[in-house]
Amino acid sequence: TPALVLSDVMMPQLDGFGLLRALRADPATESVPLILLSARAGEEARIEGLRAGADDYLVKPFNARELLARVAAVVA
Repeated sequence: TPALVLSDVMMPQLDGFGLLRALRADPATESVPLILLSARAGEEARIEGLRAGADDYLVKPFNARELLARVAAVVA
């Protein structure tokens, strides 16, 4: 089981929200922290990601230090 899943929202065939639903539906992965990455900025996009069950939602572009800080906060 992974310690964390980091997924882009915009992916072919299975988007980040579909992946999130699949992980949350499986008892083996339902509690694995998931951070969504997206170019969709704005309050509504972040709220949509968090309401869908993501542990965090990070808007691109972002810097490596911010990503590492968010990962540390989620897996700590």
